[in-house]
Amino acid sequence: MSRSVTKWRLLGPSTQLMFDPPSGARAVIRDTCGDGAYRFHWSVIPSEEFLPIAAGRTGGLARARSIAEEALSAYAEDWRGLVHVDTEGVVSNS
Repeated sequence: MSRSVTKWRLLGPSTQLMFDPPSGARAVIRDTCGDGAYRFHWSVIPSEEFLPIAAGRTGGLARARSIAEEALSAYAEDWRGLVHVDTEGVVSNS
């Protein structure tokens, strides 16, 4: 996992957040208090966006954290690659 991604933080009794400061993306887990495989809803949301780019449900908190962390790390890595390409383009056009 990327070093820039923070640790899970409790926002309330049923919501947890993880944040990637450079990209501004966040991973959110909500405990729906339901039974079975749909109890924990996770999502990854880019900075300044309202809709998730990845989302799902799972029955265990550890599994939800693992999947959300992986999705957030993948998004952050892609974001850094795009920023690097944009920066190279600006530098090479000078």
